[in-house]
Amino acid sequence: MTLDECHEGMRVLYIPPHAQGERMHPDCQRGMVTSKTATHVFVRYGTDSHSNATLPALLVPDDQPAPFAWRYPLPPGR
Repeated sequence: MTLDECHEGMRVLYIPPHAQGERMHPDCQRGMVTSKTATHVFVRYGTDSHSNATLPALLVPDDQPAPFAWRYPLPPGR
């Protein structure tokens, strides 16, 4: 994803480099864009109370079909 594609309030999925693009990797995290700078996107992940600077290349749009489903991930095995 590019910096221009990110906007405040957008739901995103962080895919760490070691996940090699696998969206279902256990280390992926769902979050919401809170702001951006010239180089980074600030994302609030899960239930964090603060945002983290993230490179936009490590983000993809979160396409979960249910609204707010990203806030409450299902337990493993469900």
